[in-house]
Amino acid sequence: MSSWAVRQFEHEYNPVHFHGGHISGVGYLGLPDDFGAYAQSSKKGNLNGRIQFINGSPQFLSNAVMTAKPEVGDFYFFPNYLLHTVYPFFAEGERRSLSFNALVDETVFNATH
Repeated sequence: MSSWAVRQFEHEYNPVHFHGGHISGVGYLGLPDDFGAYAQSSKKGNLNGRIQFINGSPQFLSNAVMTAKPEVGDFYFFPNYLLHTVYPFFAEGERRSLSFNALVDETVFNATH
């Protein structure tokens, strides 16, 4: 359906959101050498520059949140409705990624038929 490049610099982030279509994805083309020092105290550790996927609430043997520290060349594919966010980083450099939304064959996508 669509694709676009995202260029982000120090302090920039993407708030929690979802996409259109059936399948979405993001691939990392460039990242800063360092995501910067973590200034906040948290049990979750340093989230600078991470992408986080969010699905409902914690359940037995299932986490509601998956956090990943991207590396150049990583590509993540996920269903369009999966909430996700990208945390800001606090260092010089650029985070450059390529994102897309796609439709798949309705007979494959519609699991109820």
